[in-house]
Amino acid sequence: MSAMLSSKPLASLSSGLLARKGQAKPAMRPQGFGGFASSAAAALDDLGWDDMGSPEPAAPQTAPTPAPTPAPTPVLVSPAPPPEPEPAEPAPVPPVISLREALAKRIEQVREPKSVSLATAARIGRESAKQTKNGKAAFTLRLDADRHLKLRLASALGGRSAQMLVTEAVDALLDTMPEVAALVAQLPEPKRRR
Repeated sequence: MSAMLSSKPLASLSSGLLARKGQAKPAMRPQGFGGFASSAAAALDDLGWDDMGSPEPAAPQTAPTPAPTPAPTPVLVSPAPPPEPEPAEPAPVPPVISLREALAKRIEQVREPKSVSLATAARIGRESAKQTKNGKAAFTLRLDADRHLKLRLASALGGRSAQMLVTEAVDALLDTMPEVAALVAQLPEPKRRR
């Protein structure tokens, strides 16, 4: 009864049982490449554990090396023709691909310019002449943050103002639209102030 009341644990791992750093030894014996033992009964008995506590490891067992056999003579065989692929059913086209193709066709189509009557062009010319007192018109250009940043960087790199860059871009766009130049040629000359 006194043994049950003692505070000492029944089993403990003490420093004497622990291996010191660098002095640990493996619990299993080294295994040879040929197997554990030569007979089947000995192979069942020897599990590889170093349960005997011997300080010297067991001598490694080596399997007898079989005599080399001559290589078989090669047999020449003509290569078989490659199998012909079976005609596969065409895979269904995903909707994304069909939408992409439809958009490409719409982009490739030549846009027919909307016809503007001479009277409408003259009215637009009069309205813009009223707005341009000094020969220049002002308008507000709204850009998203990314385009605005790119415009400012292009301005800094090119050493030109953003207005000059936008004006050049508008001129380049208008040069690709010959119908605009044809309409302007039909308008009467604006009155010039002295």
